[in-house]
Amino acid sequence: MNWLKTIAAASCAAIIGSTASAATVVNGGFELGPNLDGSWDIFEGAGGDGPTAITGWSADPNIEIQTADTLSQIDPNSGDRYAELDTNTNATIYQDILLDAGTYLLSFFYSPRVNDTSADANTNDMSYSVAGLSGSILGAPTLGEFNYSEWTEVTGYFTVEDDDTTVTLSFQASGETPTSGCGNCGALLDDVSIAAVPLPAGLLLMLSAVGAFGFARRRTQA
Repeated sequence: MNWLKTIAAASCAAIIGSTASAATVVNGGFELGPNLDGSWDIFEGAGGDGPTAITGWSADPNIEIQTADTLSQIDPNSGDRYAELDTNTNATIYQDILLDAGTYLLSFFYSPRVNDTSADANTNDMSYSVAGLSGSILGAPTLGEFNYSEWTEVTGYFTVEDDDTTVTLSFQASGETPTSGCGNCGALLDDVSIAAVPLPAGLLLMLSAVGAFGFARRRTQA
């Protein structure tokens, strides 16, 4: 039964070897960076005349950071800060993350800045992407889905095929930016994270049992 030992060992090695590495989004809560000039501030992103001011994130053309004192209807989901993707125009924020092969869970908290009764509710639109995962939040918030003045967690799974792969995580405001009304009111974002999905315990037990069976069988024959 040497073939059974070989298969069991190879299976364990292959699956354990494909276990995802611990993943880290730098400054996913937007807490790190310079002090704000008041309750909110707009910081220059990568490619501007100055350095990227908010730790971990690049931005095009910039990134707006707000606090609990910025808007009366919402506080940060956690900590003291969160981001708004629509500054004075639609903005994109992004960062590169190095991952090993495996499956990962993207999680972030979203809130629309503009109420669904407002004529400017279509400024809330945003999209996101990482590796093969992408999605969008479009139009006015829907009752029970993305409620005004509340944070809603959005999650999605994606897979990385090879070790030492750099993926780009990005969020982009995609709503209308009218010249009047709340043209600079858009998607609010907080607590962005990526976590490795652990190997199911049942699968490990099954592989252990197969290996133990092969060992016991060999001893009987001996």
